[in-house]
Amino acid sequence: MAGSPRHELDEPTDHRAHPLPLLTAGLMLWLGEKHRPLKGRINLFSSILGLGISVALFLWVQHSGSSGSIGVYLPGNWGVPFGIVLVVDHLSAMMLVLTGIVGVCALLFALARWDRAGASFHALFQIQLMGLYGAFLTADLFNLFVFFEVLLAASYGLMLHGSGRARVSTGLHYISINLLASSLFLIGAALIYGVTGTLNFADLAIKIPQVAESDLGLLHAGAAILATAFLAKAGMWPLNFWLVPAYSAASAPVAAMFAIMTKVGVYTLLRLWTLLFSGQAGASAFFGGDWLIYG
Repeated sequence: MAGSPRHELDEPTDHRAHPLPLLTAGLMLWLGEKHRPLKGRINLFSSILGLGISVALFLWVQHSGSSGSIGVYLPGNWGVPFGIVLVVDHLSAMMLVLTGIVGVCALLFALARWDRAGASFHALFQIQLMGLYGAFLTADLFNLFVFFEVLLAASYGLMLHGSGRARVSTGLHYISINLLASSLFLIGAALIYGVTGTLNFADLAIKIPQVAESDLGLLHAGAAILATAFLAKAGMWPLNFWLVPAYSAASAPVAAMFAIMTKVGVYTLLRLWTLLFSGQAGASAFFGGDWLIYG
């Protein structure tokens, strides 16, 4: 992102893909379970609309005139690095479109019968979409943690959707592993913030090369802990022991959403290590890159 041409996003594609699932989830929770057929139609409409906005964002980035162009949106107009920053570039736009496609296909399959296997399926589905969209758009570690927790909280409910002894047992194991990974995420982010004083990606890219030699150990420890958390969430070897049981126990549409959810971890590793630990990172250049590639 650093050094790329920056553009302010224009309506209607600036920010609606992000809060749309949250608003839809709130509406479906308000409607209650007695309106399940209506909730299914609302869910499908919202998911298709979100996909349409994602495609519009992707086309906007493609035709913005530069291969390095990015779009930036500041909810609440709080300045960097203190406010929430949402950024779209070629990679994040592609992931938004992929999320939208998988979401619509999974929902169409779920509407055949799986949405009736338990309560609040449609609300949880939209909350997970919001977390996925937010994770691919955010440009700072703290909000990435928030969006991770949003999508994981929804995935816990979806994992247990339909009950059954095997599903509940596997679900509890899945929840435990992800709670541990989330704790590692928070510890790693805290260490990096303690050294650099910021969690904004672009700001970190500027400050990491300036870190004093005496603080490099803490910085690298924080980065290593973050990498461990993301590898666990991505289901990468050797931290993939939770993946097969979770996929086999989940219903088919939920497993499809899990497939895109694990890509958030891969996306985050790619985003952070190419931005923060590139050849311009000074003493931290290419830190841990070989281990991540071999893993």
